Amino acid sequence: MDFTLSDEDELFARTLRDYASSRLLPDMARWRREPYPREFLRELGELGVLGLKVPEEYGGSGATYVAAGVAAEELSRGDFNISYFVQLSTIAAGLLGNASESMKREWLPAMASGDRLLSFALTEPGVGSDAANLVTTARRDGESWVLNGEKASITFAGNADGCVVFARTGGPGARGVSMIFVSLDAPGVARQRYDTVGGHLSQRGSLFFDDVRVPLENQIGEEGTGFVGAMQSFDFNRALIALACVGAARQSLDETVEYAKQRHAFGKPLARHEAVSFQVAEHLALLHAARLVAYETLARADAGQAHTTEAAMAKWLGPKLAADAIHACMLLHGWSGYGNDQPFAQRMLDVMGLEVGDGTPEIMKAIIARETFGREFTAYK
Repeated sequence: MDFTLSDEDELFARTLRDYASSRLLPDMARWRREPYPREFLRELGELGVLGLKVPEEYGGSGATYVAAGVAAEELSRGDFNISYFVQLSTIAAGLLGNASESMKREWLPAMASGDRLLSFALTEPGVGSDAANLVTTARRDGESWVLNGEKASITFAGNADGCVVFARTGGPGARGVSMIFVSLDAPGVARQRYDTVGGHLSQRGSLFFDDVRVPLENQIGEEGTGFVGAMQSFDFNRALIALACVGAARQSLDETVEYAKQRHAFGKPLARHEAVSFQVAEHLALLHAARLVAYETLARADAGQAHTTEAAMAKWLGPKLAADAIHACMLLHGWSGYGNDQPFAQRMLDVMGLEVGDGTPEIMKAIIARETFGREFTAYK
């Protein structure tokens, strides 16, 4: 068993860490007030992080899931919210892999370059974790699908150009759900951005579809396979979330280590007080464990092996341990750590959003229990 990154991934990590430090970290607070500029998104495209899972023939690199994990972890050291671009582009690349050739030619190169931003819409106001029972509909009308419904808590709802919408095209339950691609400038589409405590760059919000008409060829995959596609996307993405959280927390701990070496109390540096150094050591150990589970998940995904349990473990551990570590860093900085001129409060609020997003802690534990005891003992079907 190999616990090291390849030479290529190590070089990728160093490149992205330099970019995160020089380009992302100084501007982190800026995106609380301003939308993320498209020219910055194109920079991410030039770095190769938006086309990691896009095949080379469509402008990407066809890289591994592990490489996507490296991108999520390292970019989050500069700004946790940048990891959303890695997550959504990786998911979109997988989903659009089942789209028509014309759709792939139109959207995948534009996404990989940063010219277009894609999202996907599964959650609804009354349907979160129980996504198999969504109520947004798509009905056939001649050569078109006609969509009606509301999607909630959608990343990039405020600024995405296109979206994979999960809609009911058949009967009840998971087998009645299909994937339909919608250009978000289509007539009948409306948006609402949320006022959230963190994650402002992600422009999370609701999407409304009022008799939105799209061609039948915008169906992705076979009819009735949408729910399976969503669940497969969530598995690997939960590891990306965990690594993004670990990256933000590790950056906070690195900053705290330097602070503790310089700040003196009772005649010696804080780093020489075990009440301080032991806290840092504990959080480093726990985050390292979460990091290894996340990379194991991605390595299993690359090998075509089952990774549902490991993904749930990573998703539960990563945000929880990261929030705890960042909170400790804030306190170890004393009164200054509570100020908005320090990054800790923003990082903690950003990370906490993904304790809920893409599956709550309760759902992650339920998945682990289901895979351990067997589906006949699960509390839900």
